Order: sequence, then C-alpha cells, then structure tokens
Amino acid sequence: MSGGYWEIPGGKIEPGETAEEAAGRELSEETGLSADGLRPVSRYRHRFASRSIDLKLFEAQTWSGTPVSQECQRLEWVYPGAPQVAPILDSNRKALRLLSLPRVVLCTEAPVDGPAAWALSCARRAREVSAGAVLFACRTLPAAQQIVLARRLGAELARQGTALWLDAAPGVAVRTGAELTTELAGDASLRGSGLIHAVIDPNDCSPSQTDVVLTRLDRRIALPTTGIATLVYAITSSDNIENAFRAGAYGVCICDD
Repeated sequence: MSGGYWEIPGGKIEPGETAEEAAGRELSEETGLSADGLRPVSRYRHRFASRSIDLKLFEAQTWSGTPVSQECQRLEWVYPGAPQVAPILDSNRKALRLLSLPRVVLCTEAPVDGPAAWALSCARRAREVSAGAVLFACRTLPAAQQIVLARRLGAELARQGTALWLDAAPGVAVRTGAELTTELAGDASLRGSGLIHAVIDPNDCSPSQTDVVLTRLDRRIALPTTGIATLVYAITSSDNIENAFRAGAYGVCICDD
C-alpha cells in the first residue's frame, strides 16, 4: 500500500534496464521476494487526469522468499479477481482483471434448438471441461437476437460463476454483462465499460487496442508471434489442449464442433 492506495509491486524502468529486469528488481526492493521466469502478460496505457503512463505487466512462473515490506508499505496477498483490499489504484484495476482471466474457455455458436435448452447445455459443457468462461460467437445474427441470446446464456452461466465472452456486433457486449468483447477499445461507446478487449487471428493489430489475442491452432503449426505483450489464447479442440500450452498459449478456447 502506497499513498493511501493499494497497488501491485512495480515502478520505473532505470536507464539500461529491460522492462523484465525492472519488474524483478522492483519486486525484490518492495517485498523481498525473488521472481523467476517472468513472462509478459500485457502492455497498456492508463490515462490519469493530467497525464498518461504506459504499463507493462509481468507474471512470475516461480518465486521464492518471504514477503517483507522493504519500504514501509503494507503488504497483502490478494485474489486478482476478488481483491479484499481497498482502495486500489485505478491504473492497477485492469492488471488485476487480466490476471484473473480463466485459462480454459469454451466456444459456442447460436442454438439450433430452443435457447433455454441451449443455455443449459452450454453451462453443463463448461463445467465438464472446467471452463471459466464461454465465448459466444453470434456476430452474424441480427443484433436484437444477439442481445436476447447473450443475456439468456449470461444468466445461466452466472449461476455457476462462469464468465461470458462475446464475438458480437458493436454495442452488444455492454448491454449483456459480458466480460470480454471482440470490439476494439477505441470505440467511443466502450469507454469506461471495464470490458476486456480481444481480437481473433489479427493481421495488423495495434497493441493499444487489444488485451487478448484469440488465434486458431492445429497440431502442425505454432502460435504466431504478435510482437506485443498480450495474452494469447489458442482456439483448438479439447484433445489438443496440451499441445496448445506447449506452443506457448496463455489459455485455450475449446471448439469441438
């Protein structure tokens, strides 16, 4: 805790340092912990009232030591998705949301049968594969139908704590309680929505416009190099999950149909 706000350990990059080196140094200086295998999670810009800052977020694969405040600050372990401390520095809220994203996501499309039975089936299948979210691809449907189906699915998923992700028309995600959308962050209607932004199979994607990359993967190819610090989810089948993680995916989107 610093300046009355809780924040993730971090600080400025010193001359001659890489961002990864700075992250490890700041962690040690502030908490006494040593981190190994730091991997980039995200890079994003946060706008304060009078200035903007670029933030680079890293996740440690392993760590060692006992956390001890080195700079007269309060320390607390928290769950990223439900931090039990407050107030949290605004620039850190997005980082916590990204760190709480599930590693396994189930993909689904519009129902062939009734929406109620479809929503129940999706929720049941999500439990079977231990998915923390369901990605509903409905962009080709009329917008009104997208909203109705997304709300129905979202309500069913909420009963078991599963998040709703949407690949839908502009404006649908903010009206249906979705956690993630494939709409770009630059859309004025999404400002302040708190949504996580994703792109599917990007060709020329700006790092400032996306938090998550969803890319198709099969047994013969490796994940593409995006050139940006972002979370990469492999779209693959349930029998190919291990290959996806071995290829470097942060998470998987299971599409068995």
